[in-house]
Amino acid sequence: MKKSNFLRLLIGASVAAMTVWACQTNDLTTPSTPNSDSKVSSAKVLVCPSVYALVLLGSAGSPVPAGFPSYIYKVDPCASPVGFAPVSQIKIAGTPVYSVTGICDMPGVADMAWAVTGVNSNFPQKLLKVQISTGIASVVNTTTAPLQDIENYGTTGLFVAIKEGTSQLLKVAVPSGATTVFAPAGPTAQYNGLTVVGTKFQAISGLTNLICSPNSGDIFEYPNTGGAYTGKYSYKNLPANSIWTMKELGFYFDNCCGKRWMVGSSSNILSHNLNITACLPSSPVMLLQTRPIYDFMAKP
Repeated sequence: MKKSNFLRLLIGASVAAMTVWACQTNDLTTPSTPNSDSKVSSAKVLVCPSVYALVLLGSAGSPVPAGFPSYIYKVDPCASPVGFAPVSQIKIAGTPVYSVTGICDMPGVADMAWAVTGVNSNFPQKLLKVQISTGIASVVNTTTAPLQDIENYGTTGLFVAIKEGTSQLLKVAVPSGATTVFAPAGPTAQYNGLTVVGTKFQAISGLTNLICSPNSGDIFEYPNTGGAYTGKYSYKNLPANSIWTMKELGFYFDNCCGKRWMVGSSSNILSHNLNITACLPSSPVMLLQTRPIYDFMAKP
């Protein structure tokens, strides 16, 4: 073979190899998320947590009445429309657990969650360990106060919940069930949902309109160290859509799929709002008419 032909073949092979490498590299690059201005490289692909909802077969406020079967549903905030599918019913030794009031992640343990019950459950005022995929649960301890909407602050071991039927936030020792005051009682009679936003806790009072009257859904923000609230906002739910924030609520901050503040009501409405910091629009937007939602949980 002539030297010039050999060089041409070598160059052609090199170009082809570079083209294949470039195509593989592009395949590994994902587009930016709704909350990002830049592209995500192959080394920094954003992995959204699994999101679950606590669903009770009955619509009520807090304290939650007796007799509501308790279910775990899978939520996909990235889907359009938002995905919402049943996963399991919470049971102890085959007996349905009624009126579960909150669920949260059990950090570092796959397929497991913590759950709490209030005063009217058939397993009242309990801290439960629940397998998400099957709903099989066991009693870990009795809590020293009836709780709702328990949340974990990442993997730090900090658990915070609402004292059922009040606006008092309590720190919960897991797994002992002991509770201590995390923050003084808020400015409303009761909170209906709790979530973590960045380094803060936010609690929502669904029916009150102290901040952006006549729009409802007052939100109060607390530092992760506890103490009095340091910020106040509004979900700005319009009076015409009052059932969107009626009775008990699930409250969740989605920073992965672009839904931002999500509220699921026990009146069967799932909605979201992109901006809670001003009394002017935006107002919430409905995502689904669905099941009665009482809490949300993120599972990394």
